[in-house]
Amino acid sequence: MQAKYDNFIKVKNISVSVINYPTASQSAVHGLFEAMSVANEICQQSGLQVTFDVAIEVLNTLDFNRNNQVVVLPPCISDDFYTSQNTNLNQYLSVMHKQGSILASACVGAFILARGGFLDNKFCTTHWRLTESFKNEFPKVKLDTNAMLINEGSIITAGGRMAWLDLTFEIISLFSSPVIAQRLSKEMVIDNGFREQRFYQQFTPKMNHGDELVLHVQHFLDEHYAQPISVETTAATYFVSTRTLQRRFLSATELTIIQYLQKLRLHNACHLIELTQKGISEIAYQVGYSDVSAFRKVFLREYGLTPTEFRKRFAIESKT
Repeated sequence: MQAKYDNFIKVKNISVSVINYPTASQSAVHGLFEAMSVANEICQQSGLQVTFDVAIEVLNTLDFNRNNQVVVLPPCISDDFYTSQNTNLNQYLSVMHKQGSILASACVGAFILARGGFLDNKFCTTHWRLTESFKNEFPKVKLDTNAMLINEGSIITAGGRMAWLDLTFEIISLFSSPVIAQRLSKEMVIDNGFREQRFYQQFTPKMNHGDELVLHVQHFLDEHYAQPISVETTAATYFVSTRTLQRRFLSATELTIIQYLQKLRLHNACHLIELTQKGISEIAYQVGYSDVSAFRKVFLREYGLTPTEFRKRFAIESKT
């Protein structure tokens, strides 16, 4: 068994600090600790001389002298902490980063990294629902919320609230072996295969923008999305020019009317795929697509899965 790992660099001790900041998800904080403890057992069984030494640290006792390979910012259960600056934590992260530590985050942990300037001009991800607020607050960061995990070398970010698991597998792969990460996933009965956040995204349109005209149009689209809809006819219905409607709609929702309509149709198609046994062609027609082939292409581009793959993954009763 030992021969399998001859090409790997064997490091005796990998120091990982998990920051248990106020409102941090305790399932993630302690889950990281426990998962890496299991990884240690698997390393030992495999003859690989790697041990993950995980410390859970709180803000008032951060150990600036600990020689970390990785510092992890877990997800949270409220927005009380990550939306504001914390000087002591930023200083700690800066010291760790300068001495060579990888800074890693899950979900809103990316906000903490971005607020400290660690993500400037770098690619990162966070929870898909926070796309707009993150982009508005940190324009220098290259955000990709389709991705579940992005590894930039000295910075690793993971997307959703449970993406601390993806982060765990990534850290274990980097400092031990992908084989160990795979064995850990089997031991924990967790699928660590390729996936993207866009598999899980839902359409949540902006409705609190304050433009009464646009709100009326949104309600109209909600009720009539399956019917042929013309921007010109819609504008005439509300006694405005096409140009005015397009401009105000884009300003309020950050989508054109056609983009909005497409997302609305696909959103409803997802519900039908998940909750009914209707054929894909029937669903395409029901949500407003006359060309089933076009529907399949648009669906794949939006979610990264074909309608059939989406059904297999998410349907209550899988039937194509």
